[in-house]
Amino acid sequence: MGQPFHITFETPFGFMRPVSDGRFLTRLDWNQAGFAEADNPDDVSRETMAQLEAYLAGRQKIFNLPMRPEGKSPAARHWLGVMSRIPYGVVVTYAQFAASAGKPNAPRAAGTACASNPIPIIYPCHRVVRAGGALGNYGGGSELNPKHPENLGRKQALIDLERRFA
Repeated sequence: MGQPFHITFETPFGFMRPVSDGRFLTRLDWNQAGFAEADNPDDVSRETMAQLEAYLAGRQKIFNLPMRPEGKSPAARHWLGVMSRIPYGVVVTYAQFAASAGKPNAPRAAGTACASNPIPIIYPCHRVVRAGGALGNYGGGSELNPKHPENLGRKQALIDLERRFA
């Protein structure tokens, strides 16, 4: 792959940067401080930005993007595909997610799939919670520990956003 394509935009959840290889969305970088590199947009990164902005405004519930998650094996892509089918505004437990993936005895593997998700929000790992409704972990939006209250606050805010517009 040559130089990746990307565009940066600010959201209520921090700075997001969809990254494309020119044909597919490969990852979504997301942090609270922005990015130093100059933008190098293409159609995929611009369309991803437009769909994310519509999602955050409550106007888009399903993403329609060409995706090839960076560095993922076929097994990992299977988990992400199952994750993408969790309905908007719905939360499931790690055990329910594992069962949906055909691995009912693998809730830890479900957690690993969430933790290693290169395209958060679009692959909605924020919709996966612990049994009993506890949030679990979330790494979206920062390099802080996935148990950090700021990260968990972003996870809860995404769940709340979807419930508001569901």
